[in-house]
Amino acid sequence: MTYGETKGVDAMDQAVDFAEIFGRLASEARSEETAQLGGVTIRAVRIKSGGEGRWDHHDSTTETVVVWSGDFTVEFRDHVVELSSGQCCVVPIGAEHRGTSKAGAEVILFQQAAR
Repeated sequence: MTYGETKGVDAMDQAVDFAEIFGRLASEARSEETAQLGGVTIRAVRIKSGGEGRWDHHDSTTETVVVWSGDFTVEFRDHVVELSSGQCCVVPIGAEHRGTSKAGAEVILFQQAAR
């Protein structure tokens, strides 16, 4: 399976190789790649050192944040969750949040795909 822009594939028998995806993003100087598998949107995102995301929220789904490498902070309006490689957290439905990284990170985000 080739990744890049959002893919229309919705199969549960496909494998996602995150090492391959992050390697390709680095070599092509891109920051993000998205795929849809089994009704789940999977976003692999490279965050630059000092990178700060915009405030966001999701009205109808949670978002699971998994740190593949580096450090990543999920800021909520009332608290902060610090994550490092191999750690994850779940952003609740409707919670305002943004991501930041002091030294840079590679992060995988999982959300139920829009129907």
